[in-house]
Amino acid sequence: MATDQLIIEARAAWRRREAEVAVRTAMSAHAQGDAEGLPLACSIALRAYRADLLEAHRADVAAMSAGVLRDGVLAVLRIGAGDLDSAMSRITAVARDSLPGADPDPLGEEGPLLPLLLTYLATGAAASGAWVRARECIDAARAAVATASADAGEGAAALPPYLHFDLLGLDALVELHTGGGMSARRALAEAIAPLRMRNTLTADHALALICLGSIEHTAGRLGEAAINLGRGARLAPEWRPGVRIHGEVELAFVRIRQGRWRDAVDVVRATVAPLESVEHDWLEPQALAVHGLLLALRGDLEAGGLVLERAELLCRDTPSFLAHMVLTHARLMVAITRSDWTGLRRTLEDAAEPGYRRPYRRDEWWMLNLLAAWHLGRIDEFRRGVAIWARMEGAEQSAYYWAYVSILAEYDGRHPEAADAVARSLDRLSPDLDPLGRAWVRTVAGIYYSRFGTLGVPDPVRALAAYEEASAELSDLGAAGLAERYEAIVAQSTAELMLGDRSGQPAARLTEQQRKVARAVGQGYTSGEIAGILHLSKRTVDYHVANIMRRLGVSSRREIGRVLDDRP
Repeated sequence: MATDQLIIEARAAWRRREAEVAVRTAMSAHAQGDAEGLPLACSIALRAYRADLLEAHRADVAAMSAGVLRDGVLAVLRIGAGDLDSAMSRITAVARDSLPGADPDPLGEEGPLLPLLLTYLATGAAASGAWVRARECIDAARAAVATASADAGEGAAALPPYLHFDLLGLDALVELHTGGGMSARRALAEAIAPLRMRNTLTADHALALICLGSIEHTAGRLGEAAINLGRGARLAPEWRPGVRIHGEVELAFVRIRQGRWRDAVDVVRATVAPLESVEHDWLEPQALAVHGLLLALRGDLEAGGLVLERAELLCRDTPSFLAHMVLTHARLMVAITRSDWTGLRRTLEDAAEPGYRRPYRRDEWWMLNLLAAWHLGRIDEFRRGVAIWARMEGAEQSAYYWAYVSILAEYDGRHPEAADAVARSLDRLSPDLDPLGRAWVRTVAGIYYSRFGTLGVPDPVRALAAYEEASAELSDLGAAGLAERYEAIVAQSTAELMLGDRSGQPAARLTEQQRKVARAVGQGYTSGEIAGILHLSKRTVDYHVANIMRRLGVSSRREIGRVLDDRP
């Protein structure tokens, strides 16, 4: 086939956005001696974010004249090799030294390549947590956009719309992690809001939405974060797998922090770094980290540990800020599950290093640090920490704060204060808290009630109720390892309650709510009917019935009425 026909076919394939066919056809023209073949292949590969298609032709590319086409392809291939710094140096040098009219682009009618390349590098730098380098690339990209706009003649092709939104999102993300104020975040939110209201968000806005979701995640606004991350991941076009995978991984992480572990599993089930992508080695640690975290949280510490170790190993060569965040959370959760308080303290210290923005609220962070201090026996440090926390704004609204006040008051023998603090901690439990944190607060309450009750006398009924609620929450969550541990506590507490019951009144083993449910069961009502009578969910009623049977030592609903002698 004539080379000019091959060039025509390559261009036609690119207009259909069939990048592989277009590059292969252009390289066939190059092999037959057409001087336009290789530059066209380079331009198509860069615009399609598929420089990997030219990996086998690296030597041919390197022999081209210096400029955006040659250095752009070689830079992106360096990213694939894990050398982000080298890629950035090459492209920023091109941006600095390029001359108008040099390095002619066969697809110049589609707009200049340099702003796209610089924005792509900024994305890679931000994903790696290299905030200073990301800022350099963003500034250079904006300068390149300004130059292109000034040089463009009448009828010149405009830059793709997604470039503007990519830069808005990246700018806001870098601003967050470098303490640069709030202006970029406001600009991003203001640009997205009218599009959301008109329901006109498209693939052009995918990265901007994910950046906005990441910012909201770090600020603790998990609901808003999930909405934007999920939408950004869904809108990400096929040719931007890095955007999609980053959105999916961070969405799964947010779902985990919300206690929606099953939703997280659904998100990551198909989250796999594509082998053909030049970004594979940068994306794989993210996908592995969240897979490993879910395995560990659900009780398979051995399998989860192997996956997490692999992710950590990959991060050494290709740093990923998101993978690092997920791995930190995994190390925290594994340490707590194993009661490895030294490991918990070490992980907290690592995460406190400058330049690392934690995705935890302040009360969550203090809760974790004081948990480590208490279990390591550092009472003076624990006491100072509680005192500092008490002076912080919002401390009195934190269930975690009051749980620690109760622990310290009990340690000092101030039991009326401890009982009051336990009650305050339970009153402040809310759906916004991490379910593992809620379970911990209930455990603190259960331990206190089992020892001192509310009046200085052990109250095994209230203690068991707290343990049961913690166990139910963990079981519903899917935290198999922790749920098993709590089930053992519940079983032991139930046995002690039954053994210590000298009243001869089985109803005394039940809480007031359980007595209401038991009375209705004894009268023959179904769980659905009881739910309507008591304004509860059927799931809550079934949970109460299971605990009632355990406390009464019976194995069927029919026996509940017999034991309580409350049949119609």
